[in-house]
Amino acid sequence: MSNVFQDIKDRVDLRELVRYYGLDVNRGGFACCPFHNERTPSFKVYEDHFHCFGCGAHGDRISSDFGLKLFDREPATPFKPSLKQKNELNMWLFKSIKIINEYIDILEKWEKLYSPRSPVDNVDERYLESLHNKGYAEMFLESLKHGDDDEKRELYYEQRDYVRKIKERLDKLDAVSRKPHFRAV
Repeated sequence: MSNVFQDIKDRVDLRELVRYYGLDVNRGGFACCPFHNERTPSFKVYEDHFHCFGCGAHGDRISSDFGLKLFDREPATPFKPSLKQKNELNMWLFKSIKIINEYIDILEKWEKLYSPRSPVDNVDERYLESLHNKGYAEMFLESLKHGDDDEKRELYYEQRDYVRKIKERLDKLDAVSRKPHFRAV
């Protein structure tokens, strides 16, 4: 029975597996670890296994990522998302931060430009929008920038519609409204 595992190990090339996950391995066999965020590579790819010196992740070619539970009676688990999916998440985070930052800048501008000067002034819609939306947008941006990985994934899967609506709102604004604008005092 153990020959089955060895047969699978022999058929799955670790370098190909690492490329499947989108990792760029340097000449020394190191890459940035897919299991935690890091800037300096600490994930070492050996010929027959990998080890991360940063988080301690360790394994070989036989992985639960592929749902291989050949000899226990449990059903196979679905494999983990590939780095392609992780890269999609990171790209969404990058774009979302840019969109929400721009929206917050506009809301701050509107709050200053269109705030009523006296109790009898008409209240501009843009001023109201800034009051209603700025707090949530700032909280959302904070989670995008500084939330843990689980929070960011949750935003990606459950709150993408919010970012899409903000993008549509920005797209409806004219170029003058989107430019930074300063009021003369």
